[in-house]
Amino acid sequence: MFAVRKKYPLRATLSALLLAALLAAAPAMADDSKSDAFDANGDGQVTFEEVMKRLETSARAAFDSMDHNKDGVLSDKDFDDVRKGMEKLQQWLDDLLKPFLPEQESERMDV
Repeated sequence: MFAVRKKYPLRATLSALLLAALLAAAPAMADDSKSDAFDANGDGQVTFEEVMKRLETSARAAFDSMDHNKDGVLSDKDFDDVRKGMEKLQQWLDDLLKPFLPEQESERMDV
């Protein structure tokens, strides 16, 4: 079991964990080109529980990667570090795409 320490609303916490788990699971999911990989009981249907079971390992890895001091708790500092990392990633993507996007004309007012 893991714990999340104060201040962050449950919804934001769960969103951050889900995003981290999906990002961590993406390579494994890309290798599984069929739903059979998620259909644990072989009934031809993939349930939410089967998907979550499959993502559990990735979710643990995502949580552990966010828990920088490895105390089993996501602190405010851990969330701040993730936020800063996401901001750096966004800036990197913006810089990467900038040459391919049309320049926006600055708004000006004629007086």
